[in-house]
Amino acid sequence: MLNNRNILCIAGNEWHGNYIKPVVELMKVLSVTNKILFVDNAYTYKDALFGVNNKAPVDFKQAFGLKPRLKEIHTDNGGIVYWLTPPLAFPVSFLSKGFAYDVMIKYNAWLLRKLVKKTLQKLDMNHDLINFTSFNPAMGVMNGRKFGERSLIYHCYDEIKGANTWLRKHGERMEEAFLAIADATIVSSKGLYESKKPYTKRCFIVKNAVKAELFKQGLNEAINKDKQVIGFVGTIDYRMNYDIVTYLIEKLPKAEFVFVGRTLNEEGAKLLKSYPNVTFVGPKNPEELPSYLKNFSVAIIPYVNDKLTSGIYPMKINEYLAAGLPVISARFGDMTDFEVVIQLADNKEDFLQYVISEISSNSPEKQQARIKVAEGNTWVKRAEELSAAIEQTERELYPTGK
Repeated sequence: MLNNRNILCIAGNEWHGNYIKPVVELMKVLSVTNKILFVDNAYTYKDALFGVNNKAPVDFKQAFGLKPRLKEIHTDNGGIVYWLTPPLAFPVSFLSKGFAYDVMIKYNAWLLRKLVKKTLQKLDMNHDLINFTSFNPAMGVMNGRKFGERSLIYHCYDEIKGANTWLRKHGERMEEAFLAIADATIVSSKGLYESKKPYTKRCFIVKNAVKAELFKQGLNEAINKDKQVIGFVGTIDYRMNYDIVTYLIEKLPKAEFVFVGRTLNEEGAKLLKSYPNVTFVGPKNPEELPSYLKNFSVAIIPYVNDKLTSGIYPMKINEYLAAGLPVISARFGDMTDFEVVIQLADNKEDFLQYVISEISSNSPEKQQARIKVAEGNTWVKRAEELSAAIEQTERELYPTGK
């Protein structure tokens, strides 16, 4: 495990929020033995005026520097993270490639760089620094090599082609440039490894994990094989195979279908909500999820199988398993880690049969086998793998140790 290092994490998301983020969990583990400066993704002036779906309102006093931008976060594992809120940035995603975009993205990067340099100096983090830029390739290109870092690492946990429109428009171009300059790229799945490896100097897989102790609270030992509650935790978006889901809903009219999470595809959500046996409960904080899982009979991952989902390693698999739940998933990406404990369906008919059979054949022994698999996929283990990847990279960069 990395020890006594300074780690600058420039993130493509925010520290807080109502869903678990891989980069946040990794930084929590590393904060026990290292000094972490976590920089939130900047809100734009447009975000401040009109708000952002599924995000907390802008704290204007903090955004304009009228109260401290830097805060100390004491994590639940005994670590300390320094959390930095950057100033508001100018919106640039709507601009076409060209002079205006180049000027504005450079200004946004300069604004962020100026604050980060000042904060690094304040925290005495200027030496032995790792620049860990997580799914924010534009800032990686603009600010990589600008902090005297010992190593520059790109953390890629999703296929940028499938990201939100605001990121996708310039994201592919920026990611290609950042892959070329980063010392190493950390990806979360075999699919992403195949996609990114040809364009980066070094590529390592560090898969997603689970807060096992939290999600084990969702275990329901009182198995009721007559109850049919089919549950999904996650985002309602482009990845969902609505043909599979509507087929299940129509074929199981007495079952209850519960969807927990945010909605990014309003049309898809409207379709599902049109059925009387479907309930949407909206996004929930991680600590609230076990109580929903405890009520599920079976958990589903009904994703489409395409080039975008081939790079996904969904965290929800381990979360479902940690609660002892039967899991049925469409076949997509690399699922070899879970083939012995979940059912993989090639079509909607198989998906339906697996749902029925897994509910009827559930048992305490199967529950414990699922939990055991989840317990082997912890964030501590992933942080150790990440540390090994960075240490290997730096040994190759500095073979003499200097």
